[in-house]
Amino acid sequence: MSEKRIPWHPVEPVPHLNGEIATRLASVDALQVAWKAVQASASPEEVEASLKRRLRRHAIETGIIERLYDMSWGVTEALVAEGLTTEVASAEGEVSEATLSVVKDQFEALAFLVEWARTDQELSIHFIRELHTLIVRHQPHYEARDQFGRTVRVPLVPGAWKTLDNTITRSDGAVIECTPPVQVDSEMQRLVALYAETAGAHPLIRAAWLHHRFIQIHPFPDGNGRVARALTLLALQRGQYAPIAVDRLQRTEYIAALDEANDGDLRALVRFFARIEEKALRAELQAPLTPVPESAGAVAVARAYASRLKAREVENQELKAQKATELAGALHTRLTHFMENTAHQVQEAFREFDSSAFANIDNATPPNPRAKYWHGQLVHAARLADFYANLGEGSWWVRLHLRLRGNLLRFITTIQKVGRGETGVLALTVFAEVLSSDAENGPPTPLYRVFEHPHVPDSVTLIYTDDAETRWEDIHQVVDTALSTAISRFSEDLA
Repeated sequence: MSEKRIPWHPVEPVPHLNGEIATRLASVDALQVAWKAVQASASPEEVEASLKRRLRRHAIETGIIERLYDMSWGVTEALVAEGLTTEVASAEGEVSEATLSVVKDQFEALAFLVEWARTDQELSIHFIRELHTLIVRHQPHYEARDQFGRTVRVPLVPGAWKTLDNTITRSDGAVIECTPPVQVDSEMQRLVALYAETAGAHPLIRAAWLHHRFIQIHPFPDGNGRVARALTLLALQRGQYAPIAVDRLQRTEYIAALDEANDGDLRALVRFFARIEEKALRAELQAPLTPVPESAGAVAVARAYASRLKAREVENQELKAQKATELAGALHTRLTHFMENTAHQVQEAFREFDSSAFANIDNATPPNPRAKYWHGQLVHAARLADFYANLGEGSWWVRLHLRLRGNLLRFITTIQKVGRGETGVLALTVFAEVLSSDAENGPPTPLYRVFEHPHVPDSVTLIYTDDAETRWEDIHQVVDTALSTAISRFSEDLA
């Protein structure tokens, strides 16, 4: 059977997106306001350090996405936190000098893009070629196929358009024909011109459109994916959003969103970028104040902290806290009802296998003292989701227990405040663990946590201005999917 081929077509303008996309972007924008308040209270050095950490993560992950190299989570976190140095790489013992050179090139290209974005210059062909040159500086060759279908190594000229046809093979086996070499220059000129016309569009829509249309052209022999992901940061930087990084765990979802864009629907890619932008913004709300050196003197220290603490104050802070509490309460009610129904149905299903199977739920909300239960579990889930959980007053949690054949599945879903102080930001996370519940041997003994890297469930970011009914669909989907995964893992281990 012959393969399905999708012919190339000229770059199309930004489509009009509204409805649920507009609602999702409004939620991102509300979170951006809280993030910018934190940025305003930090020193320029703190802001720059945070930016560089995010660029280092992007630089590492973009090569992993392309399978140029592999790197463990531990090494990745060390390089992100401490810097892309030979000392860190050699200490971890996994990263070769050649790999580190590639990562550094990708980081320097991103730093170049950020500096360029701070100017008033418009996107240009020259800039895109320069970006490619920086990214592939230490990549002398790329793999191609000759006329006999054999894989050959071909010299890679940085910044030069392709001279051979290239294609993209989708997961379903379909082959997408990219822009022919003879049309590349005109299509790239069209891409730049159309991007300039999108100035009034939301930065996340601009980012998704530019990313996909660039991939559609595939103007270089190699490095197109890395350039496309770098260009994604352009609209975000200009719009004062946090830089994002598509990581190895999101590769499948990322490619699926690109496939939908190739089929003419950009919405999945916009939603995908919106989710990782929310995560990036939310993570920054955890950042504590960096101590002022005591050597500066008591008065200098006092003035510095007074200024920064004053900057953290937000107008109508009490109203923001009240609205966030009302939103959390309304969603907690829905969660409790959903979990009660689910627990009953799960219990009935498993009693066909084990007549003693039992499922029940419990829940609590602030200011009830029980709202402070599960502190360790919730901190762990927040760390996996990359944010600071503010559990000073507790959280809005619902706990499901499923007892089956001497073992216990504990599934906790919770809504908690994010960041230090009243940011008006909430997050829903889930935690699941399996315990031995044999009563003859005392209290339940933890056996394992269900969710760990690289299998981390989605979380949902909420803003005090959100509507509970509108956001319930997102929450329901995350909780139902995570609970399904937890029950499946629990059941498989009993088989």
